[in-house]
Amino acid sequence: MKIGDMFSAIDISASGLALQRKRMDAIASNLANADTVGSNGQPYQKQVVQALPGQAISFGDQLSSQLIPLETSNPGHMQLVDPTFAVPDYTVREVTGRVVQDPTATKTVYDPTNPNADANGYVNEPKINVVTEMVDMITTSRSYEANVTAINASKNIIKDSIDI
Repeated sequence: MKIGDMFSAIDISASGLALQRKRMDAIASNLANADTVGSNGQPYQKQVVQALPGQAISFGDQLSSQLIPLETSNPGHMQLVDPTFAVPDYTVREVTGRVVQDPTATKTVYDPTNPNADANGYVNEPKINVVTEMVDMITTSRSYEANVTAINASKNIIKDSIDI
């Protein structure tokens, strides 16, 4: 097995960490600007992370190229019975994303005392639900923790395989 192949699980989890960091940054920005209206009267536009397709990594291809028949003088040892045996193809994609603004996330509020109010007394404000953002923050934090756990498990597997 090539050295780079051993770290593909860590690469996938690392890309997940980067995506969760982007999500956390967007959520923090949304919470900080939940009631912000710019000096030009335009409301803050909510930020969301849009997932993008990543590079495919096929563990089946990596494993099937490493299978070799056992050569032994002891007939009690296991041997590869079927040389055409194929490992199932488990294709995993690295995850990537980008932060985009959601222009539809605005609401109109009646507040004639606001200096940004129009002639009818209405003001455009960001449509950000703080409770929803906090729930998103908790799920993002849990996803981040899960990726860290996966990286630590991969590190331990690699370390244990080297120790053998």
